[in-house]
Amino acid sequence: MIAKITRGKNPGNIGAYLHGPGKANEHTYTVAGQRVSGGVVVGSNIGMEGQTDPRLWAGELRKALNTRPEIKNPVWHASLRNTKGDRTLSNEQWADVGQSFAEDMGYAEHPWVMVRHGDDHVHIVVSRVSDVGEVWHARNDRRAAQTACTKLEKVYGLEAAPRRREQRKQPVLVERENARSKTQLVAAQRAQKERQAQEAAQRAKWRDASFPNPPMTCRPSKGNVPVARPYTPPQSGHDAGYER
Repeated sequence: MIAKITRGKNPGNIGAYLHGPGKANEHTYTVAGQRVSGGVVVGSNIGMEGQTDPRLWAGELRKALNTRPEIKNPVWHASLRNTKGDRTLSNEQWADVGQSFAEDMGYAEHPWVMVRHGDDHVHIVVSRVSDVGEVWHARNDRRAAQTACTKLEKVYGLEAAPRRREQRKQPVLVERENARSKTQLVAAQRAQKERQAQEAAQRAKWRDASFPNPPMTCRPSKGNVPVARPYTPPQSGHDAGYER
């Protein structure tokens, strides 16, 4: 059994979809041996079994929702679908499935209806606000729905549907430490790039300052220009300073 969950604001909108004839691939149900387009209520806690008009049960859900108008997306909707190889459950069995599912999920005291939409699946519409204004927050509802479906598979002898594995959440401290480490790594890499850029700029500046005379090249100091002296040959009788 596979559960798909959505949330909304107006129970009338989802009701029109569940009971409407549809434009393509519409859903059908069987009544008096005949197939009829749309859906029929097979389970509820507000006495709507057998209804094919969504206005009745949507109005009951809306009364509860109006007690807490500040709640966002107060309509909770789930579809429950069996696998292709499962046997077809009766309306009574689906009603029992709906009650068990409501108790396991925690909304049994909130107005809800189950609409059968075919041989293999149903839709459940719940008011997250109760008649007395209490709110069902539906935290971790997808994980809870998977657990509830696994339980129903065992109770009714249905095939075990594949479950989507959820990644295990790390503790908050571990997540914060990982984020801090990533931030520090990025900061260190940025600082290294800035140092390399500064060193490259300094080397370029040094090359520009030394061109065209490289460092260590001796040049005469300003004002001391050497003067060339004429050559004078040594005179006879004078020691020319040569060693005999």
